[in-house]
Amino acid sequence: MTQYLFFLILAALLNAGSNVFYKYSSLSGQQKMLSLALLGVGLLLGAVNVVLFTKSLKGISMNVAYPIYSAGTIVLVTIASILIFRENVTVLRIVGISVISLGVILVSL
Repeated sequence: MTQYLFFLILAALLNAGSNVFYKYSSLSGQQKMLSLALLGVGLLLGAVNVVLFTKSLKGISMNVAYPIYSAGTIVLVTIASILIFRENVTVLRIVGISVISLGVILVSL
């Protein structure tokens, strides 16, 4: 079970990472080659995350794995957007992340 949970957590991290690269790609403006390179890295991370998520399903039921994966990705992307891109932090977002985190804990029990 432990290795499958590791695959699941790593898949969520890579999925969040791919989204960060998509955002960087969108910000690269007129630099087409840079934009394509950043998009390519995001797609590569996305492909690896799909493989790892699939491996996690061998040992974790899908009705537990998918909510953890999805919610974990949402929380990680939100944190990354705040720390890396300096996007707004509102009380409502903090409450939302807290509720999502609580949901992940409840689903994984």
